[in-house]
Amino acid sequence: MNSVTKVIVAVLSIVCTGNPGQGDAADLADQHQQASGQAVQRNDLDTAETEARQALEEAERSYGRDDPRTGQMSMWLAAVYRVRGRNEEAQRAAERGLGISEKTFGPDHVETAAAMSMLAVLYADAGDVAKAESLLRRSVTIKERGFGPDHPYTAVASSSLADILAGQGKYDEAEQLNQRALAALEKAWSPDNPSVPLALRLNTPTTMEGLASVNIGQGRIKEAEVLLTRAAQLRIAMVGGEHLSLVGNRTILGQAYQAGGKSADAERTYREGLRIAEKTFGNESRVVSNILALLADSCLAQGQHDTAAEFYGRSVAIDEKVLPAGHPQRVKHLQGYTNLLKATGHAKEAGEIGLPAPEGH
Repeated sequence: MNSVTKVIVAVLSIVCTGNPGQGDAADLADQHQQASGQAVQRNDLDTAETEARQALEEAERSYGRDDPRTGQMSMWLAAVYRVRGRNEEAQRAAERGLGISEKTFGPDHVETAAAMSMLAVLYADAGDVAKAESLLRRSVTIKERGFGPDHPYTAVASSSLADILAGQGKYDEAEQLNQRALAALEKAWSPDNPSVPLALRLNTPTTMEGLASVNIGQGRIKEAEVLLTRAAQLRIAMVGGEHLSLVGNRTILGQAYQAGGKSADAERTYREGLRIAEKTFGNESRVVSNILALLADSCLAQGQHDTAAEFYGRSVAIDEKVLPAGHPQRVKHLQGYTNLLKATGHAKEAGEIGLPAPEGH
């Protein structure tokens, strides 16, 4: 879930750190890009996508299909697609952007490393964790060599790598990466410093949330709750209490509550995240599906079997529409739903659902 927040921050960061163009044509492409970023800030994803498409089209027309500025706009569009849950389109746009960067700057340039980080998140979304980890390790190595190990750009890539590692249970390395990243970000891009662009300041609560996820995996629930509460306070101070980047915070906090045996608090927190997610992404997105499944688990822990079954049913129905058969998230949710049906005396219905084979089999 934190990967969604990271991509949102990446989208906004391109506005803040992108290289300015030259002339009227460049101004027009930049204007579309800026408008897209502003739309993300106000949760207007339709406008964000329209403006991102226009920015890419203007760059192609003005600079050519293989110009680095076109590559930047392609990465931008990939990030917007990712926020919208259009993962296949996002991956194609990001692969194009990375290809342009490798051709223009070389495979070991820091600009290429930035594109690698974005594409790695998309590979992780698709369930290809090994490819995502490999790409992020390359990105971190390049940034350490180009910027230094404690530079904030290195920190952002390190935090993304930590998320991938935490998902595999590699908590010790993930914790070390996140702690070093958090120290670098707070020093360079303090969330309390209004002179630092908003998108850069948002990296601090995002990394706090990543570290909290690690703490949950380690069983350090109270530490996770403290980090998540502080991260939420920072986010609300910067972007308000209804911004889509709060969805990740609410989801991880709900997981902390659930791990600590506070299922009612988990349910309440998940519902907060679900409300923002449905308002922003619509009723049929992988983000919404994930929260529904978590809600189902929190309700099941409270003995609310019918409600849990309803949430799981909605989650599985969404997955069938937005995820390919065998996707890890789809398999996980379907397994949870069938287990619930069997446990509540509906073995026949569970058998009728059937589990898809994992991807690659």
